[in-house]
Amino acid sequence: MSKLLEHTFLFSLATLISRILGLVRDASFAHYFGISAQYDAYSIAILFPFFLRKIFADGALSSAFVPLFNRKDGKDAQKFFSTTFWSILIVTSLLYIPVGIFSDKIVLILGTGLPPSILDLTSFLLKISYPYIIFISLWAVITGVLNSKDIYFGPAVAPALSNIVSIIFIVTSSYFIPQILGPTIGFTIGGVVEFLLVFFILKKIRFPITFDFNVQDLKPILKLFGPALLGVAVGTLNTLIDTNIATWTGTGGVSTIEYALRIYQLPLGIFAVSVANALLPKLSYSSSMKNDKEFQQTLENSIELMLFFIIPATFGLIFLNKEIIALIYQHGNFTYQDTLITSKTLLCYSLGLPFYALHTIFIRKYHSQLNTKYPSIVAVIMLLINAFLDIILAKKIGVPGIALATSISGFFGMLLTGFSTFKSLKIENWIEIIKIFGASLIMAFFIIIFKTFFYSRLWTILIVTFGALIYVITSYLLGYRKLSTAINLIFKRKNRK
Repeated sequence: MSKLLEHTFLFSLATLISRILGLVRDASFAHYFGISAQYDAYSIAILFPFFLRKIFADGALSSAFVPLFNRKDGKDAQKFFSTTFWSILIVTSLLYIPVGIFSDKIVLILGTGLPPSILDLTSFLLKISYPYIIFISLWAVITGVLNSKDIYFGPAVAPALSNIVSIIFIVTSSYFIPQILGPTIGFTIGGVVEFLLVFFILKKIRFPITFDFNVQDLKPILKLFGPALLGVAVGTLNTLIDTNIATWTGTGGVSTIEYALRIYQLPLGIFAVSVANALLPKLSYSSSMKNDKEFQQTLENSIELMLFFIIPATFGLIFLNKEIIALIYQHGNFTYQDTLITSKTLLCYSLGLPFYALHTIFIRKYHSQLNTKYPSIVAVIMLLINAFLDIILAKKIGVPGIALATSISGFFGMLLTGFSTFKSLKIENWIEIIKIFGASLIMAFFIIIFKTFFYSRLWTILIVTFGALIYVITSYLLGYRKLSTAINLIFKRKNRK
């Protein structure tokens, strides 16, 4: 358990640094662009590179690559890695040709409700933002290798450098025409910086990229890649539907979704994704060794550890959504009315936070067993639920309805991928989960009481800080075992020093 906890801690720390800088980046966007047509154009222009990132980086390919890489040793592992690296470089580079030619058609699909002038701007920005996917895909493959060798901090902190680059270009955006061109260039350069960091780490551990290319190594990847690609494509289609419906809610609809998503994805990225990324190599190894006991124990530990962070974060976002939005965004061109609509949207997203966090863990379980088919079927079901509810709820309550539809589909996705895992949990696992909810409820009671006293940005920061402190103390008093493990791990480190 300590290894999983240690790697999750390192991954979470690096991700926390990156996410804090990401908040600074988003606050800068809010200050300089607010909820505007230009920011709508930017959000849609980077949507397509993020779609491809899910295919070649975070999603389908990495889900196929990491389990297979962990089943190889020595020169076989190096050849397998090099073959994957060069394949991705060639494919993503060649894709730039049709993207450049048909960029206007692509953005029309992504934002059917946008006016012609914004569609033209979005098409122009897409051509500039596309090269990001080439470098971020290569970053992801190298990161898979580094994670498999228990190197987590460096790859996870790389997005922090990208965020710094973006912030610089946002602040200096007044020197660009149109103004949003600056952040778009910064977005692409940020991907280059992320790749360079992990490339140098790879070089440092003496695991070079060779010119070996074995076509046979591509076959097992493609076998797993196909079903995983379906799941990613469905997930991206979900985002496409959300974005399209948001464009029909009026100017700023896409911006509202993006600003709310940034806050929602903060705990999801720091905790759920951190645990999941540390988990996949370990589950893959246990699966390859046919060590069912270790596999189940690792899975149980990861669920408890992830819920320890996600449940209080969910309560915090539910009861402090307006205060947090105002704290981060309400300045410059971002108005109080913008805060109200964005906070309602964030509330609706927050309801689904535990569902998507657990869903992320359960998907890794299937991928570690080389099963990418079933998660893809679940993704199709989630798509149908989300699309149906999007149309109904957006019509009734506007942009927040899109977020609520996402949360409801996440609930069904969690049940479908986690049903067997829930049945296998022991009574002691459920007791630990009840302790988490108990500590979170006490924290929530504190938030509800103290936020009524008065309002200021400083007071919001104090409530968040003391709320977290109360949660940790209550968890300790309730005897939550993972907290004790974390404290013991810290003290052991200190003793070694």
